Amino acid sequence: MKGRLLAIVVGILGLGLVGGAAIILHNARQATVEEIQANLDFSQRLVGFLMADLSGPRTSDALAVLSRAFEDLRHVQVEIETDAGQWHTLTPTMPADPAPDWFERLIVPPTHEFATILFASGSDLGRIRITARIEDEIAEVWRDVFDLFWLAVWILASVCVLTYLGLWFGLKPLRDLHAGFERLEAGDFSAPVCGPAVAELADTQVKFNHVVAVLRDATRQRRLLTQKLVGMQEEERRAIARELHDEMAPYLFGIRSDVQAITWALGRDDKDSALQRVTAIQAHVGLLQQRIKRLLNRLRPAVLDDFGLRDSLSYLVEDWQTRLPEIDWQLDMDGLDDDLDDAVRVTVYRAVQECLTNVARHAQARCVQISLQVVGAGGDRGLAIEVVDDGRGMGEDTPLGLGLTGLQERVAALGGRFRLLRNAGRGVTLSLFVPLVASPAEIDAR
Repeated sequence: MKGRLLAIVVGILGLGLVGGAAIILHNARQATVEEIQANLDFSQRLVGFLMADLSGPRTSDALAVLSRAFEDLRHVQVEIETDAGQWHTLTPTMPADPAPDWFERLIVPPTHEFATILFASGSDLGRIRITARIEDEIAEVWRDVFDLFWLAVWILASVCVLTYLGLWFGLKPLRDLHAGFERLEAGDFSAPVCGPAVAELADTQVKFNHVVAVLRDATRQRRLLTQKLVGMQEEERRAIARELHDEMAPYLFGIRSDVQAITWALGRDDKDSALQRVTAIQAHVGLLQQRIKRLLNRLRPAVLDDFGLRDSLSYLVEDWQTRLPEIDWQLDMDGLDDDLDDAVRVTVYRAVQECLTNVARHAQARCVQISLQVVGAGGDRGLAIEVVDDGRGMGEDTPLGLGLTGLQERVAALGGRFRLLRNAGRGVTLSLFVPLVASPAEIDAR
């Protein structure tokens, strides 16, 4: 940006200098020709006047008078013819550094000629010749143009330096923002962009700091959610391990004992005792099947695969209606179908299951309303889930339990939204929005 702005400034100044140089050279060309012609005319009148006064024999005093008269003439050369036919210069020679040839041709083209004025006096003074001294005038113009050129160079350099310094200080907020983005890229959200900013970037700086704060909170929240999720997984594994050890292991030990007893009974030809042991084994197997079914339902609701989402939710609400008939359970599934992604179906079922479990345990509600509705169209199509109860509600400082934390993580993994309204003393409203996507790639895109 600094380079582009400097290029613009240099370009504008360069065009101005080129235009100014063209004007100066045009005026200098006209002024040079006019001044030389004026000097020639003046010298012609002066010589005519002096020669009229100096009629008579040539004397040294007469030549001295002529020489003093022509001392102040500029850019012309006055010469007088001697007795030997040679020309004696009356005007002093002005030493000057000559201008370059290209500049002389630029100011006075070679095709331009100045007339040489020749006087033939009636006295012994002889003839007088006046010639334009073009190189002196051009040398003066060259010195002026040369001085103006270096002045312009100094001004251009000064403007460039001041512009660069102004841009360097003015763009410092952008450098601070760049450094802030580099910190964000490195995962450092602890240092927002500080310091004064120009008015045009102040709002951007404020919004950037707000984004940093949001990312910092989101990162911290995600870390906490990850820790809670890991804790939930470990707790679930411990619960499964306890169930396998405390409930299934005794049944398996009992079956093993019954098999050993059957072997002994058959060895004694005691069929009644063997049949009793077979009946005990059948009872143990039935109990094992119940425990395994309950464990599998915790890991994956098999009812979804057997009956679909609509019927599974209906059975779930009916089950709670049977357990807690004093609560009015209302289920509305307007437009809900079973043609959904498996991850969405499991998430929706677990969400409703977790909400109903929390209501039954903590809410002390009289009425629960469960609403599932397909909203939007195309890429914005999604399933809106809302569970509202009229229980005692939740305080603002009440932390989320493991169940709601896991649900929030599930919904976030699908690119959805999680919203919990804590109406202390007036129930709780949980609103979820789950996008209805068709593939994991679309989930990652969201």
